[in-house]
Amino acid sequence: MKTHRNAMVHLAMRWFALLLAFPAWGAGLHDHPSGIWSLEATAQEKRWLIIHNLSQGRESGVYHLEVIARRKGDPVWKIQHLAKHMAIREAALLRSIRQPLNKGAVYPESFLSAYQQWQQQNHGAGGAICETTVVQCLP
Repeated sequence: MKTHRNAMVHLAMRWFALLLAFPAWGAGLHDHPSGIWSLEATAQEKRWLIIHNLSQGRESGVYHLEVIARRKGDPVWKIQHLAKHMAIREAALLRSIRQPLNKGAVYPESFLSAYQQWQQQNHGAGGAICETTVVQCLP
């Protein structure tokens, strides 16, 4: 009986570890229309992203987003742009996001300018596309 219980506990721990490794499984990317998602925080700051082409990203598999951070304890208006624009594949995005957020949007001017610069790279074919995770692709 004890061996069976230990095996069940071990199996449950492995499933829990898998769920932690892929936290976006329970959250549908397209079920949250605002496109604002939290990222893993650091000891000093909260991080999130804003997807600017949620509908088009579903069709193309490439999402265009900006990455925002706020130091813990700072007022809500004091934010940093960790990436004004990032192009990322859906699989990499799903590995990155944690949970949907209802607020956190910012004015899109800095994103739009950076997005236009990205579009002009490689003779108008666009620049790099992140294949790993948002955090690994930050400048």
